[in-house]
Amino acid sequence: MKVLFDDNIADDSLVCWGVTVRLPKYALFGATRWERRKNWENKILEILADLEFGFKNVTVRLASAWVRYYVFEILADGKRFALNVLSPNSPIQDFRDINFPKIENIAKPLAISQDYMLQEWVEGLPLSEFREGFSMKREDLAKECIKLTAALLYKIFKLGYIYSPWEDYEAVYSHGKIVLLDLTRFVRRNIEKEDFFSHYYGAPFSSPEILVENERNRIFWRGTSEKDYFGTSREEYEKLFLEGIASVCDDFEEFLAVSRLEETRARALWDRKRY
Repeated sequence: MKVLFDDNIADDSLVCWGVTVRLPKYALFGATRWERRKNWENKILEILADLEFGFKNVTVRLASAWVRYYVFEILADGKRFALNVLSPNSPIQDFRDINFPKIENIAKPLAISQDYMLQEWVEGLPLSEFREGFSMKREDLAKECIKLTAALLYKIFKLGYIYSPWEDYEAVYSHGKIVLLDLTRFVRRNIEKEDFFSHYYGAPFSSPEILVENERNRIFWRGTSEKDYFGTSREEYEKLFLEGIASVCDDFEEFLAVSRLEETRARALWDRKRY
């Protein structure tokens, strides 16, 4: 097996929302660039041998990284995969312990071990790339993604899960649907139906946690208008999000409970839903 490694496997920073962010030292695989490269080469060669897929030609590049795990893009014999490897000091102890719903809107796992997981590579547009810096640049598609995301999150909720914490860089718009990449973010449902809307308020383009009025969150508020955070005006965002929820509700009573709207307004939204 011939394996080529991109120089970026030793990087200690990544670009997100158009901004370069340095990885914390405790999440690095070595103090120097040389150490990180050698450590990663040895680790990935070990994983590739363990997979026993019979690859002949492989190229490896770093796709993303943070304190939970690193993601490498693997191109093997013309096929692309995502290889996740636990970071040093990761809060995740074992990939084999994660629990996730078996739905089509996830990056399918192909092999899972204690410290690595191989997934299918999802071709599409990461929702984090809808923005450049703190300014929204894909308003047309953003509105569609609001409804799609709300529908998906409520579908997951009905299966007994929440997806938390929500971050736009862990979701991809692919062939008309939203696909979730990070399977470690699924947790068994711990919120009530009536709290669903407030729990996810801000998704898909803003983390609900930073929309809470708190002085420590002021660093995130650098956009020029509401659309830079919601994808459209706040009023239209709420309407689109609720329409997404309505699309997967079984009946009006369910939607009324989830939306927490006054009945007349809830009925107006419900009557507009399309199948």
